[in-house]
Amino acid sequence: MFKKRLYYFVAFTLLPAIGFSQYSFNRFSNPNEYIIGLGPDQFLGDLGGSSSIGTHFLKDFNFSAIRYSFEGGYRYHISPAFAVKGMLTAAMVYGSDALTTNNVRHNRNLNFRSPIIELSGQFEYYFYRANQIGHRYHIKHAHGFKQMNISAYLFLGFGGLYFNPQGQWNGAWYNLRPLSTEGEGLPGGPPEYSQFAICFPAGIGMKYMINKQWSVGLELSDRIWTSSDYIDDTHGNYFYNSEIVQYRGSIAGHFADPSLGDIPGATGVGNMRGDPTHNDTYMFLFVTVS
Repeated sequence: MFKKRLYYFVAFTLLPAIGFSQYSFNRFSNPNEYIIGLGPDQFLGDLGGSSSIGTHFLKDFNFSAIRYSFEGGYRYHISPAFAVKGMLTAAMVYGSDALTTNNVRHNRNLNFRSPIIELSGQFEYYFYRANQIGHRYHIKHAHGFKQMNISAYLFLGFGGLYFNPQGQWNGAWYNLRPLSTEGEGLPGGPPEYSQFAICFPAGIGMKYMINKQWSVGLELSDRIWTSSDYIDDTHGNYFYNSEIVQYRGSIAGHFADPSLGDIPGATGVGNMRGDPTHNDTYMFLFVTVS
């Protein structure tokens, strides 16, 4: 899945630079830009999702699981076509099997939320630059389009993130990693997972220049791959619930298997609790000011 997304992204970046204007680098006499952004996010992992099991990426989108995020950062324009930026993103992602109509996921009845703190470096390619629409000579009283200072770009980057999955029960939220819900760290169980991971941000954005100092924009980004499948604390198979209760307590036993019992035997030891073949990812749509 990661290779497919990367191939699609590379293909788009190799599209002809449509109508790329002949710009003087003097336009970037001040190449520094400071950015803030706000917008919705969507988690794409094992919990919740669409009505079909085994779907991934946009096929698993669930509007009810949308939460909101903030970003801030710095962009440096290397040339008219290229820029680099460093971004700090703070997000809260969410997923719940109660939101899906898929029988298997709904019966599993898991839920989570997790804060995400992500730091990334990104490389931008501008395939469309400002001032490409409008009158060439700005003749007074001329009819038609007014000058529109629009730029559009693609980006790809590398980053690191911290996450802390929590589950809700009786109105309270509990940190899930210490509860070993799949037997992590218990005798005979898998190793404990790290709460740090790496990611590859990629996406597309556009900016409208209000004046020489301010612009507003829209940016859609996806983490085309992360190194963790535990952002939602769900990865592999069900473990012995009696041992989880013995070592971690009754609350841990609940979060390990809160299933509804609609599918007899579905949550037995060794049965699939998560999908270990696909790591977790997430998406952002940011409205930006720079």
